[in-house]
Amino acid sequence: MWPCSSLLGGRVSPSSKRPIPLFGGDLPAEVVPTMAGLLLGRHLRDLRGEEKLGVVGKAVNASASKISRLERADSPPDLRDIRDLALHFGVPDQERLMLMALAQRAREPEWFERKFSDCAMHWMRRLIGLEAECAVLMTFEAFIVPGLIQTAEYSEQIIHDGLEEGERTPEAIRLRTELRKERQERFFGQGLPPMANFLLDESILYRQVGDDAVMRGQIQKLLDLTGDPRISIRIVPLAGKVVSNNASMTHLTFDQFGLPPMVYVEGNDSADYHTQVRDVERFVTLLLRLSKNSALSREATVELLKKTLKRYS
Repeated sequence: MWPCSSLLGGRVSPSSKRPIPLFGGDLPAEVVPTMAGLLLGRHLRDLRGEEKLGVVGKAVNASASKISRLERADSPPDLRDIRDLALHFGVPDQERLMLMALAQRAREPEWFERKFSDCAMHWMRRLIGLEAECAVLMTFEAFIVPGLIQTAEYSEQIIHDGLEEGERTPEAIRLRTELRKERQERFFGQGLPPMANFLLDESILYRQVGDDAVMRGQIQKLLDLTGDPRISIRIVPLAGKVVSNNASMTHLTFDQFGLPPMVYVEGNDSADYHTQVRDVERFVTLLLRLSKNSALSREATVELLKKTLKRYS
């Protein structure tokens, strides 16, 4: 079992002042569009300092809400707005070029938007754009196996059951399953994949998804993954000492470009992204408590998975 500090990149709280590098006019290919938008927004927020949103908006002929959306990366940046903001803040030429380059990259489509635009839930787009770029990922799931470690058959059944009857076409199921598979390949197929820690509520093992063959294949995959040194899978038992009010939480940490840690909390048909230090600390503390005080050890998890596998044989 990994130490808790290594699971979370060695820290609970994000650093409040991590400098964003000045890339000049050429961004590295590793700065994907989602990351570019977040870096741009964070830099704009730092430049604004104590200046009110309304004051900045008025100076560049934009609403306060538009400036706020830019800072949160909630909408694609308008290049003219970024140019005007750079002039307003009086940034040097090199910094202005960086802001414009980030804005241009943020406007580009993510890898999944070309083929899977219609089947990627809008609230998951930021997560999908960033998960393969993180250094460490830690997830707690209460109801189903996380998408990154699902088998194709388990995914198909989950997707089938989650679609409305009129949307439940073979093509819709195929595309969504293919998207999930490509997410897995991008995450685990890198030369040095992120460290990944999955905390799974024990009820997931008994919640029937598809027939016994589907469950057997999924449990076997979990067993196989426990042998990967960069993956930790541990079961949070029903009799655990810590209970989470959140059914699905994912904590991402990054080791490049100054991107701060992020927590993704998913609901039924929406999700919240948290980057503020206080919010991140709150969720990470809960994840640490689940990991340290409730989750079974790797060895006990393997034994439980083997026992559960017999249930579906």
